[in-house]
Amino acid sequence: MSDQIVAGKSAAHRAASEALHRDPIADRQAARFHKLWECGFADLIRADFYDVLALADRASGTLLDAGCGTGIEAANLQRLAPRLKIHGVDISSVSLAGAAAQPGAADAVFYQAALERLPFGDAVFDYVTAHEVIEHVEHPSVVLREFFRVLKPGGVCAIATPNGASWWLEHLRQRIKRALGQRGAPVGEDHTRPPSFWRREFVLAGFVVQRQIFDAAAIEFQTFVAPARWMPVLSRVLEPLRAVPGVNLLLCDRVKFRLVKPGLTGAEALPVPCCPICGAELIENSGSVLCGGGHRFARNPIGLVDFSALAREPGADGNAGPAASVQETRRARRSILNRRARRFALLVLSTGYAGFLMILVPVGLIVGIFYQPFNRRQHP
Repeated sequence: MSDQIVAGKSAAHRAASEALHRDPIADRQAARFHKLWECGFADLIRADFYDVLALADRASGTLLDAGCGTGIEAANLQRLAPRLKIHGVDISSVSLAGAAAQPGAADAVFYQAALERLPFGDAVFDYVTAHEVIEHVEHPSVVLREFFRVLKPGGVCAIATPNGASWWLEHLRQRIKRALGQRGAPVGEDHTRPPSFWRREFVLAGFVVQRQIFDAAAIEFQTFVAPARWMPVLSRVLEPLRAVPGVNLLLCDRVKFRLVKPGLTGAEALPVPCCPICGAELIENSGSVLCGGGHRFARNPIGLVDFSALAREPGADGNAGPAASVQETRRARRSILNRRARRFALLVLSTGYAGFLMILVPVGLIVGIFYQPFNRRQHP
């Protein structure tokens, strides 16, 4: 993957990501996410993720938040383990602007880079987290190998991703598209991969899978289709079904994994930024950074080094850019109309899915007598 940056592929993914983050539809989606917070579902989802990571209150060392977005996870993790040194990486400068302004993540350090080519040396992090990020990349196997490379022996990696085996209509639609060869997910969401796929990829990357949990039972139906006033009750009826084998595979929209890199921790190494292409040391050079191998990287508008693309040489035409970036940006804009049409189709087809849920409601009520996830203590 040494040509990922040189060929402009990472820059194309960066352009697509930033275009999506500027999409006005994303602002209107804030209302449905607000429902998750109101009924406690968002807290439960994050509590599940932190339980999988299993950080001790006095945990120390270094943690890489891969795909850190606006820094919400970094802020929460900092509260959970104040002695932990957190580094966040994201390909979007739009998201990183929010991360840099995140009050609870003031002690974190952020970088703009593609997950396929992380700007760090080998075995420098004690923990790696990726919360609903891995489904946005084109080649998950490449990203997982990078996670494995930068993680110390004995280190922990926590990953949350959609459960592509669920019967939610959007997951089914995307599986049909993949069967027709129309999926790829460079930045766009890919909800087609079942837990068995991920377990194979984790093992191929070198990890040991210590734990797997399902959660978020019918969360997409509840946020996209069902009336908001139903969510506090419906979520507590269905969520206990995450503990029922077979049913959880079909019903739960999310799955989380705890992975460990085999081996014993050796000499301590700090995550000092380096060239993601050749690994050479970086030095400041006229407002940009230059590595010993001759690769130059510019700074983005918020002052972070942009490791996703090579900077132009001083004096080069500032208007030139990879054609792929323009194409990706146009495709991201076209996706606005596609998402509107998709949402309408989901509303129409959700009737059958609602019937599936009605069959499970009595089972959920019975299981909920013995196991209710919302009743356990939750992390911040």
